[in-house]
Amino acid sequence: MAGFRRTVLLEVATELFSRQGYHAVGINDIGAAAGVTGPAVYRHFQNKDAILRELCNTAMTELLAGARRAAQAGDPQHVLNALISVHAGFGSRHRRLVAVYVREHRALSPIALRALRRRQRDYEAIWSEALRQVRSDLGTAEIRGVVTAVLSLINAAAHMPTELDDAAVERLLSAGAAAALLARSPVDVDVDSAAG
Repeated sequence: MAGFRRTVLLEVATELFSRQGYHAVGINDIGAAAGVTGPAVYRHFQNKDAILRELCNTAMTELLAGARRAAQAGDPQHVLNALISVHAGFGSRHRRLVAVYVREHRALSPIALRALRRRQRDYEAIWSEALRQVRSDLGTAEIRGVVTAVLSLINAAAHMPTELDDAAVERLLSAGAAAALLARSPVDVDVDSAAG
């Protein structure tokens, strides 16, 4: 029962943080939305930071585990495709959690934020190594830049229209990520005709 209640509290916190923002939500708000008193929340979490820390770590743990599996795909292009699938799939299924992770992780305590950033760097390194093997035309800084851009693109799952189902969101994110990773030259855009 304690595990179930903890899960409910995390789900409620995800919903509230994603809609209202971390700083606008109090422990009492989380408790009320979960059907318990505010003080009852403290039986499961030390404080609000602990809730946010668990949400961010849950996201990073699933993404890192998926990326490490993807890295075993063998052929570098297959690795990239698997990485896209892992992140786009996660983002499409957990849009509210992605919103919390992207927007609110900076509110973590300094120690928790440093630990999370180490894990983020590990995750990005897997992407960078896969891209390096596919894109010999890019330097180290460019690879990091492309990876940063692609992860931001996939994390746009948090802002996708609610009318789109998970499968549609995953398709859109995957297509955008693949295009960004493999684009060899800038897209030619006629600014004057695009504006007119």
